[in-house]
Amino acid sequence: MKRSMILASVLCLALAAGSVFAGDTTKKYEVVCMKCMAHHMEMGDGGGHGEKHAACAMKCSTKGMDLGLMDKDGNLYLPVNQDFESARDVIKDKAGDTIELTGTVVKTKGVNYLKLADTKVK
Repeated sequence: MKRSMILASVLCLALAAGSVFAGDTTKKYEVVCMKCMAHHMEMGDGGGHGEKHAACAMKCSTKGMDLGLMDKDGNLYLPVNQDFESARDVIKDKAGDTIELTGTVVKTKGVNYLKLADTKVK
């Protein structure tokens, strides 16, 4: 009985981990300025992204602001490399653009990360 309980617990943990680490996927993301996203949300307009905000995003990028990735559903991701270090340099010249990246989504305590499989931007 004790052995089956341990086995069931291990199985549950493995299934839970599988939903958090789903493996590499290729997806399109808009490169956004995290400061602008927060500022516009605070103002209540939900802006800070999209075609009208592309020039501002590039301006923020050249100033060294934090950049993130937004998918078509509005979810935000922080790009990281395989060691979970910032991958800002991979996307800094694409601020305001929609790009295609391959990586693994890692969700933890309300923060979404995109762990890049490589540094190739499409």
